[in-house]
Amino acid sequence: MEEGIEVIFDGFFGYMKRNFCAEKIPLSDIAGKYGTPCYVYSRNSLLSRIGKFKKAFGSVNSLICYSVKANSNMALLEIMRKNGFGADVVSGGELHRALLAGFNPGEIVFAGVGKREDEIALGVRKGIYCFNIENEEEPSIIETYGKKYRRKVLCNIRLNLDIEVDTHHYVKTSKKETKFGLDVHKAAEVIRKNRKNGYVDIRGFHLHLGSQLKHVNPYLEALDKVEDFCRGIGFTPEIIDIGGGFGIAYSPSDTVEDIGDFGGKITGKIRKMGVSKLILEPGRYMVGNTAVLLTRVLYVKKRQDKNFVIVDAGMNDLIRPAFYGSHHAILPVKENSNPAGMMKADVVGPICETGDYLGRDIEIPGSVKGGDLIAVASAGAYCFSMSSNYNSRPRPCEIMVDGRKSVVIRKRESCSDLWRGEM
Repeated sequence: MEEGIEVIFDGFFGYMKRNFCAEKIPLSDIAGKYGTPCYVYSRNSLLSRIGKFKKAFGSVNSLICYSVKANSNMALLEIMRKNGFGADVVSGGELHRALLAGFNPGEIVFAGVGKREDEIALGVRKGIYCFNIENEEEPSIIETYGKKYRRKVLCNIRLNLDIEVDTHHYVKTSKKETKFGLDVHKAAEVIRKNRKNGYVDIRGFHLHLGSQLKHVNPYLEALDKVEDFCRGIGFTPEIIDIGGGFGIAYSPSDTVEDIGDFGGKITGKIRKMGVSKLILEPGRYMVGNTAVLLTRVLYVKKRQDKNFVIVDAGMNDLIRPAFYGSHHAILPVKENSNPAGMMKADVVGPICETGDYLGRDIEIPGSVKGGDLIAVASAGAYCFSMSSNYNSRPRPCEIMVDGRKSVVIRKRESCSDLWRGEM
């Protein structure tokens, strides 16, 4: 199996007495108590990430807005709020969820390329901190509801700076061929036309470049481009929203720049630009490596050309490998005692799709058998939040571990949940 797993887990998951544990609890105990599959989170891992991120960007006036889309569980949102974070939302549903979790509306930012009019109205009525404008038509809609509710509405323009980043094509969001943001010519036009609006207050720019960025250079390149743009049109931004996208290690071999380096270089540039406020929208960095997906082996198929380990979690529980071709480290819950007796296998689920896999050509103990437990790492971000009921499969429960204690933070769905609301 994978070596050097501390690179992924920062010491909050690991083997103790040959048993893989979340903090102080063996995952075998979690499986016995709550069943499988299930997502298992480490509360103290999350608190550690929060502390590191706040320290990295603490030298400037900043608003850190947790990206709700990464994982919207109410228990996680409450921890973020209690630790001083705002919320980054991209839909009316996420806005409702953030408000229910107790976030101050004045610390909520609303992004999204396709905001419906009722969603914009809700944000204005609730008095959220700002909207990130992504379309030429948005200012007039925001103006309408600003006037209706007698609110001056702070806005930033999301710029599409056509910057290449080293990540999967599906999560590049600042290339000209993507749907996100406005190019500099359209942005300049929006700023010019906005002078006639009385309720839309454009203060700066939103620059989200993409997801799972491992190095800081693209952010610095983007800030250089913003400087040039502002100089050319005579606009001085008060606010820069750098977005999120800060990467994590999905395997021990991943080289990811330390968040302290991201923070030091970005805040240094922000100070030189004279920007009054920096907004950040971390999601994956906060929760990605704070959880595992715990699953049980159902069957093992050994074939001449291919071995398959069939488990009770599938692509409906963790779609990233099938959707992005992503790698997640896969570990036996009982530590392998025979490193020489390994085999290569695909770890696959029960979904009726050839693409239903959690890992391809994974090194796994040759002795693996039905009933064994395995843990899929880095399951905190874009795992439950992208899960589905495909094949009419109830979604797993979510468990939070704190030291030697565990608690359910989302109940396992039952079959009756599958048709609730149907007529």
